[in-house]
Amino acid sequence: MKIQEKVLLKNYSTFKIGGPAKYFTEIKSLDDLKDAIKWAKKEKEKFMILGGGSNILFNDQGFDGLVIRMTNNQIKLVDKTSISSEAGATLADLVAFSGENNLTGLEWAAGIPGKVGGAIRGNAGAFGSEIKNTAKEIIYFNLEKLTEEHCNNEECQFDYRQSVFKEFDHKIIWQALFELKPAGEIDVKKSIKETIKKRQEKHPWLVGAGSAGSIFKNPVVDKNLIKTFEQEKGVRCTDNKVPAGWLIDMCDLRGYQIGGAQVSDKQANFILNVDNSSAESIVILISIIKQKVRNTFGVQLEEEVEIVGY
Repeated sequence: MKIQEKVLLKNYSTFKIGGPAKYFTEIKSLDDLKDAIKWAKKEKEKFMILGGGSNILFNDQGFDGLVIRMTNNQIKLVDKTSISSEAGATLADLVAFSGENNLTGLEWAAGIPGKVGGAIRGNAGAFGSEIKNTAKEIIYFNLEKLTEEHCNNEECQFDYRQSVFKEFDHKIIWQALFELKPAGEIDVKKSIKETIKKRQEKHPWLVGAGSAGSIFKNPVVDKNLIKTFEQEKGVRCTDNKVPAGWLIDMCDLRGYQIGGAQVSDKQANFILNVDNSSAESIVILISIIKQKVRNTFGVQLEEEVEIVGY
C-alpha cells in the first residue's frame, strides 16, 4: 500500500471537479484495505471509499483525510450462468463480459460509467431494470470488525437507488455474484450496442461533458401530476413517481447556467461541467433547481449524486 499526498480528486470524478485529497491510496487486495484503514485510524485521519467517481461531487477544497480508491477489478465466470465481479471492476467490463459469455440480464447497464461496487451500493437502474434483479450474493468488508462478511439479495435491502450499503457506511462492498440467464435467441452483443447508442443520443456525459449522471431521484408525486405526465408523454408511471428531469424541464430550466455549470439541454436531470465549473457553482445550481421545482409543483427533489464536503 502506497500513501500519496495532495492528489487532485477532479482526476477521479466524472464531474471533473474537486480539490486535492490530503492523502490518497489505491488498493487491490483486502490486506491493502485493512492496512489503509488501520493507517487512517493510527494517524487519526478520516477516510472515505472511492470507486469510479461517477456519482459524486467533490468539494473545491478537496478532502481533508485519506481517500481509498478501489481498484480490485477481477471478473470471472463461476458456472454456466453466474459471474463473479470485484467491486473495482467497471460496469462496462462486466456488461461486456456477460455478452462474451452469451448471458443476458445486464444489457440495460451498457454505457453507464462507474464501477460495480457503486452500482450495487446505489442499486443502479435504467430502462425498467435494476442491479438488484441479478445480484445474488455480496461479499463486503466490515470496517467496524475488520472482517469479511456475506449477504444474500434479500439482506442487501435493495430499494429505489438504495441498499444496506448506502445506509451503513461501515459495510464496504468487495465482490458480487450475479445470476444471469442463457441468452438463447437473444443477441446480447447487439442489445448492448443498441443500449449504448440510445444513451449517447440522450446522455451528454458520454460525449465529453463532465457530469455525474442523474442529479436527482425520481420523486413520488400526487395523482394530478401523474395524470399530467401520462397525458403529455403517453406513458404509464410506476410507483407514483415521475421523472425528475420532466419536472425540471417544466420549470423551463434546460440550458440554465451558473458559472461553468449548466442544466443539460438534452436531459434536464443532468448538470454539466461546461466551462471548468467549480463545485460551488454545481451546488448553487442544485439549490436553484430544488427551489423552483418546490415552488412550482410542491415537490421536494432529493439528490441522487453524493456531495462530499458540504
